[in-house]
Amino acid sequence: MARTIVHLDADAFFASVEQAADTRLRGKPMAVGGESRGIIASASYEARKFGIYTPMPTARARKLCPRLIVLPGDYERYEQFSNWMFGYAYDFTPDVEQTSIDEGYFDLTSNHKKPALEIALTIRKAIGQSLKISVSEGIASNKLISQIASKLHKPAAFQNVPGGQEKQFLHSLPNKWLPGIGPKTAVRLNAAGLADIGQIAATPVDLLSLLLGGQAPVLRQFANGIDERPLIPAREPQKTFSQQETFNEDVTDEEYVEAVLRRMADRLFATVREEGRSVRTLTVKVRYNDRDENQRAESLREPTDLETDVYGRLRGLLGEAWQRRVSLRMVSLKLSNVYDGVFRSELPLETAAKNHEARERLAVVLDELRRNKGWSVVLRGHDLRLRDAPRDLAHEHAQPRLRISVNRGTPRVTPARATTYVPLRVRSYYTFLDSTLSPAAIADCAKQHGIPAVALTDIGNLHGAVEFAQAAKRAGIKPIFGTELRVNDNPLLLYVESARGYHNLNRLLSQKAEMGGRASPRAQTFLKRREDQRRRSSSRFCFGCRAR
Repeated sequence: MARTIVHLDADAFFASVEQAADTRLRGKPMAVGGESRGIIASASYEARKFGIYTPMPTARARKLCPRLIVLPGDYERYEQFSNWMFGYAYDFTPDVEQTSIDEGYFDLTSNHKKPALEIALTIRKAIGQSLKISVSEGIASNKLISQIASKLHKPAAFQNVPGGQEKQFLHSLPNKWLPGIGPKTAVRLNAAGLADIGQIAATPVDLLSLLLGGQAPVLRQFANGIDERPLIPAREPQKTFSQQETFNEDVTDEEYVEAVLRRMADRLFATVREEGRSVRTLTVKVRYNDRDENQRAESLREPTDLETDVYGRLRGLLGEAWQRRVSLRMVSLKLSNVYDGVFRSELPLETAAKNHEARERLAVVLDELRRNKGWSVVLRGHDLRLRDAPRDLAHEHAQPRLRISVNRGTPRVTPARATTYVPLRVRSYYTFLDSTLSPAAIADCAKQHGIPAVALTDIGNLHGAVEFAQAAKRAGIKPIFGTELRVNDNPLLLYVESARGYHNLNRLLSQKAEMGGRASPRAQTFLKRREDQRRRSSSRFCFGCRAR
């Protein structure tokens, strides 16, 4: 039974999607690609009338068409349109093979409800009406003929090659239409008098091998319209690549965690390259010691398949995700927005593009070495860092550096050997990036060192007050609640004396938050007055509210 294969090919896909999304671009010469030092990735048919093609340097394209509109690529939108486009084919058959973001095959052999031509025409019209983009279709008995038929008379081509007419369709075409014949091979064949496909079909294989080598038998079959390649329905593409690591002990060493993320990137991107994919979005997730989680994501300007392109972004993502300065139980890295192949909008002659190509070649070599010799055959700097255990930063911060004793209401710095002191300026992990200690850990530390009382003074908040009070009660020490604000770029320590003072301080901080981090005018007046009093008395203040 003869097969019925349809090749679906979108016309100027990236540019057409942009025109479909923005009606102001329709009918105008426009392109998708790099703006200044880049190349044209897709040109509308209005732009092609000026001689603009892919991949042409953008600067040259602008000389050919000064009115050319150049837009950067919107990969998420292209992926969405691609899914919608092939979704119409899935409405009629499950046998769909997507070979790239904008073209593929579908098999209508088993669909007997309607003629294949009618189904192909229905899909073509539906895509045009709903997505506002044009597509070309070729219908034939195999993949080769259907693909050539769809591309021969673009745009908006619709050509059927009935079974038995494959040779008649092919033999008058130039040899460049056969798969595997590029410009250099075409010149060699032309010089040998084999300019047309029909001439290649009539040439014995042994003579053809002198020109084409080992691919001669397959190309001669193609030249005679024979293509036995099966249509391979695509499996559901992998939408993400991810890896996570749960630490044996809770970790506070940010440098160590970043090294773990880089090692994850190494392994994940090796898989991305193996599958011929590229990714555009990175997500870092952390899990704290209390099992609470937080994450941050960032999308690249263009998809990439190189871990070296994302190393510099991992530190920033980790810092943004690690909002609470609490020790971590787990960290994970996820790569999403996955694309087939890699798109570059830079000219190969540019330094950045040359460096990128060099790193791509290096990545291929590293992948091969690690497959054959094991992962540890080549180590990067972060791999060496992971040979050492993470530093215990919480323990380091827990060591008291200063002891402040209270005599007659005036704080005084005393040597570390003093036995009577009350720390009045201690911060928890609720002060971002300034401490890794929980309020409970502060209370336990005070108990361990025999301190009768300790003040928790996080910057601009009282988030740890409840946890601190409960922990201090268990430890048998007196909790002092306070906060630190800045007035005229000077620190001002405010302490709570009573329940009323706690209420007043919370209200003050709430007003400050409502003002976008700035104190309200009333609060500013109050704080300025307190600051003036502090300067005169060289003392601290308690909300009760009175100065002392």
